Amino acid sequence: MAEAKKPRKQARRGDGSIYWDEANDCYVGSISLGTKPDGSRNRPSVRGVTQKEVRAKLKELREDHDNGIELGDSYTVEQACRDFLKRGLPTQEKSTVSGVVTHIDNHIIPDLGKAKLKRLTADEVDDFLAGLTKKRATSYIARILGTLRRVIRFAQRRNKVTRNVAELVEAPAGLEGRPSKALTFEQGKAILRVKKRAWAQAYIATSMFTGVRTEEARPLKWQHTHLNAVTGEECSCGQRHREDLPPHIEVWRSVRVRGDMKTEKSRRTIALPSFVVRILADYQLEQIEDRKRNGHKYEGIVYVFGTREDTVMEAKNVRRYFKTIVERAKVEGNWVPKELRHTFVSWMSDRGVRDELIADLVGHKKTSTTRTVYRHQLRPVITRGAEILDEEFGPDFLE
Repeated sequence: MAEAKKPRKQARRGDGSIYWDEANDCYVGSISLGTKPDGSRNRPSVRGVTQKEVRAKLKELREDHDNGIELGDSYTVEQACRDFLKRGLPTQEKSTVSGVVTHIDNHIIPDLGKAKLKRLTADEVDDFLAGLTKKRATSYIARILGTLRRVIRFAQRRNKVTRNVAELVEAPAGLEGRPSKALTFEQGKAILRVKKRAWAQAYIATSMFTGVRTEEARPLKWQHTHLNAVTGEECSCGQRHREDLPPHIEVWRSVRVRGDMKTEKSRRTIALPSFVVRILADYQLEQIEDRKRNGHKYEGIVYVFGTREDTVMEAKNVRRYFKTIVERAKVEGNWVPKELRHTFVSWMSDRGVRDELIADLVGHKKTSTTRTVYRHQLRPVITRGAEILDEEFGPDFLE
């Protein structure tokens, strides 16, 4: 008696259908997924060497459809990058966009651009980053990874991909970056004694003795710069303070988009050493006279270190003037304005200031310098930094 054949396994409703395509020598599967926005039938198809492969692809199509993910896997990493550059950076400042473009055009697209975004694996991202370790600094590799994460995150919001594989990897160690430097007290004094531009001396003194960031110093306004003691009056923050306040600056804005600070801990109010008050007061008078003499706005000047048109000075111009002053002071080495902040932190640390106070002064959320999670307060005015520097420099050191 002949053995009865097993009945052919029927596909479950919704699993799609699979058939052999003789012309293309492969299996073809199709699945019905309702209708498209234009009302036409949505029945995508896939191909594969085996039925198992096709069945897996049909299952993936069904899952993507159910999760609202765009169907198919033709969308590449390069396409994701281009879409991100076109629509994903509407509020970023030019310097940020420039850095992102460099990461994408010089690294991500050349190495990963042709990969299908849905098929991109964590191992492939790891290999990509590992290829950078012998030619890029650790911090730069971390920024490239951060850009890739942002690109895929943007694609997720556009329903192009389900998961962000770049979130599953960590940036490897690369080359050692340029070490941060700090001026000595003698070098700081030499730089301050250079008489080149009054604004430059005032900018350097303010940065060096308050620890403000470069993006916080450039947009500093006179209304936030109090060169005389304030007694129980309403300040520009809109609050009325009962205590007497020494001369101080209110560091509440930066040149970032919409004036946002780097972190929520960055808003702070810092007392000024007496010699910095003197430098700023002399500069304020000279600023008015200089603009009046040259036919520029001299009444109601907004920015402390602004241009003659009373706009925020560009960072490249600050760097250029600072470099000239360092050279005239005969201070060896290559120095940039941001190292005035490093200098302030170093001087505070050298004088035994505890890490928590340094964090308050410079507005850190956390830092490897202090090895703790920092706290911050707007009031009272943080005076200890000014007191320490007054002890070292004194009111007459410029004489």
